[in-house]
Amino acid sequence: MDSKIDKAVECFDDMVAHGYQPDVRTYSVIINGLCKFGKTNVAIGLLKGMADRGCEPNVVTYSAIINALCKDELVGEALELFSQMRNKGISPDVITYNSLIHGVCKLGQKNQALALMNEMVEQNILPDVYTFSVLIDALCKDGMVAEAQNTFNVMIQRGVEPDVVTYNSLMDGYCLCKQIDKARKPDIVTFSIMIDGLCRQGNLNEALTLLKAMEKSQLKPNFVIYSSLINGMCKVGKINDAKALFSSLFEIGLQPDVCVYNAIMKGLCQQGLMDEAYKLFKDMEKICNLTNFFKYHF
Repeated sequence: MDSKIDKAVECFDDMVAHGYQPDVRTYSVIINGLCKFGKTNVAIGLLKGMADRGCEPNVVTYSAIINALCKDELVGEALELFSQMRNKGISPDVITYNSLIHGVCKLGQKNQALALMNEMVEQNILPDVYTFSVLIDALCKDGMVAEAQNTFNVMIQRGVEPDVVTYNSLMDGYCLCKQIDKARKPDIVTFSIMIDGLCRQGNLNEALTLLKAMEKSQLKPNFVIYSSLINGMCKVGKINDAKALFSSLFEIGLQPDVCVYNAIMKGLCQQGLMDEAYKLFKDMEKICNLTNFFKYHF
């Protein structure tokens, strides 16, 4: 495979030698290839020579090298390149931040990872399932399951669907705590994860069965569980059941949070009940504090 990237570099050099001016896309392709084959230093050399040839790198060019540096655990160099990119007025994207978050998590720098995630949100760059999963995995490996669950809750609130990696990380973290605490009974974390997973798979009946088991264990459902159930009901077309569950929260003295409001409004919109959805939105504006909704505080 090395011979292929060598041929690509040779082709690039021939192109320059014959007087053709590579553009930013050409540079980005060759730099990305070099990084994938572990030739990061060569890629950095090309990056430095771009401006001399009148071609300014873009976020794709920088992100390829930042990602390679983070994989090699050269996070300090990656952060330095990140600062250089921003100083040039080039805005990072979700791929740039994901690489850095993964890099700092590998070094155990979870506070810096959280800071980077907050910075993303402040710049209106939406974290994706990879962003959340990397952070959740790092927190769980350090036994910080409560913080991982909080991150998971924010993930659900943002409408980002967890994948198998996310669930596995949470369950591994929970099992680690179980070992430390010597076989406790299933807790709110376990039920939250399982009910949310079942609802996303459309297994509403099984999710409701778990809810009953939870109540028998004298555990009170949290807002994440209510949100999951409402989403699950809407997913299988049971909008009336979802509305009834939403209304029941007020009857038992619970004030729905943004997570629950989002779930029921999404379901209403999917059924074309826009007037009801808009009314709930106005109610939410009055009741919920949205100012810091997208902030992460652990």
